[in-house]
Amino acid sequence: MNPKSALLTTLGASAGVAGACGGGYLLMKEKTIGDRVSKSGLILIKSGNSKAWKLAFQHSKLSDTSLIEDLTKLDSSIKSNSTINLEKAQEALDKWCRDAINKELSESNISNYLQKVKSRCTTPPTSIGEKLNREGKAFTSHWGNKFAAIKGTTSTDNQLESDLKSQDTSIQVGISDSNSPADKYSSALQKWCESQLTTKIGGDNYEDIYTKVSSRCI
Repeated sequence: MNPKSALLTTLGASAGVAGACGGGYLLMKEKTIGDRVSKSGLILIKSGNSKAWKLAFQHSKLSDTSLIEDLTKLDSSIKSNSTINLEKAQEALDKWCRDAINKELSESNISNYLQKVKSRCTTPPTSIGEKLNREGKAFTSHWGNKFAAIKGTTSTDNQLESDLKSQDTSIQVGISDSNSPADKYSSALQKWCESQLTTKIGGDNYEDIYTKVSSRCI
């Protein structure tokens, strides 16, 4: 082997060792649930950022079935969605996240905490559209079928007819009538759903609107 080839071989070997060490270092740096979440590109909320924690709680409470149970363990006054003190809830969520993000990357912790941390402890969505996107939910593409499925739910969704008529004032026949214009109602349903995407999380009527969107539009 000539001197030039020997030098290149030596440099290549050194680079390989350095690369391996660097890769190992990066792997070693990812030690906690928080490290894994940050590596995914999501941004963890900083402790004490009350505005962000409030929004994160409001985002999570309507779709995270174990949230209240987890927070109750930190503050026994947090018992149900209907009686929650928002300030106490956001403080408890901050505490829960601080503990969760520092848990080691064991198999059980990944199973029990990773997805929760991604949802609860990162910069929250600010609108219903962003929330649905974060949760991997999408509107139906078959509005006629969706309308047919929900038109009989007016006993539990008593604002359905008025909400849809507000999108098309030419609709005069009741939603439950045998000759109701299904095509117009279906089109109105799509318009209503799409008009709710910009509704701000935590804003007026947000919880009511999100509940309607979940049952009517997805």
